[in-house]
Amino acid sequence: MYYLKCKHCNHLNEVKSEYMMVCGLCNRKLEDNFKDWKTRHPEKTFEDFQKEVCLTEEQVKKGDLSKPEGKKNKKGVIAAGIGALLMVLFIVLLISEFSKAYKAQVGDTDMPVLEQQWYMGTYAGGVSLATPKAMKSVGNAIRGRLPEEVKALMKEMDGFAYNGYGAEIMLMFAEYVPEVGQADLDGAAEGVLNNVKGQRGVFDLKNDKAYVQMGDMTGIVMQGTYVKGGTEYEFRITMYVDGLKLYQLVSSNKKGDDIARGVVRRINDSFKVAGHEELKTE
Repeated sequence: MYYLKCKHCNHLNEVKSEYMMVCGLCNRKLEDNFKDWKTRHPEKTFEDFQKEVCLTEEQVKKGDLSKPEGKKNKKGVIAAGIGALLMVLFIVLLISEFSKAYKAQVGDTDMPVLEQQWYMGTYAGGVSLATPKAMKSVGNAIRGRLPEEVKALMKEMDGFAYNGYGAEIMLMFAEYVPEVGQADLDGAAEGVLNNVKGQRGVFDLKNDKAYVQMGDMTGIVMQGTYVKGGTEYEFRITMYVDGLKLYQLVSSNKKGDDIARGVVRRINDSFKVAGHEELKTE
């Protein structure tokens, strides 16, 4: 027997059917209903929903109403944690005060940016990246925004940012504790999009997803558009997983800005991780 706890009145609703949408006591919509969950997990079943989202009868008897049991829930926490990290990156990207302050610090030159000699930097996790100016460390700012349950999963984490020529770039490296087992790439990607969609002021987000390789490392690239403040932006999120290590590169620019688009493209093309160079064929 499985139960869903109403977040409005705390009533425990017995989950007998996939069509249960409202609380039996206060008649409000259950936030963790199967229909909404299924849209985010189209490959999963009602039985999966019961095991991963609902409370068991044993938990209810014990009074443990905080989270589902089992290994799958741990993976959900990990994926949510990764998604939360990317949400933080997007929040930082969209803070205009940060952008203005950093642009004033690094400045721009009269020479066209795509003709300049760029700074080739080496960052956390062995990442190398070319940017017009060196990226600024924002790891402390990011860590300060993370929930404690996410911090508990981290062995190491750092973040870097660049803003200029209409392009906003964020790089993040995270290494998880051994108890995690392995970072969940697909779960992370799903968590990212769900968190970005839920940001205040961001709407009409559209994206495509593709799997990519960097040497022996598998990754995901998600790119598309979103609207904020009446302006349409283009974004690209690149994620790679190597065991317990997660690499993420996020870019954003106004749609139709060809200079910013060229900057973003050149930065993304320079993204490399030491030890995962492209495999050469004879």
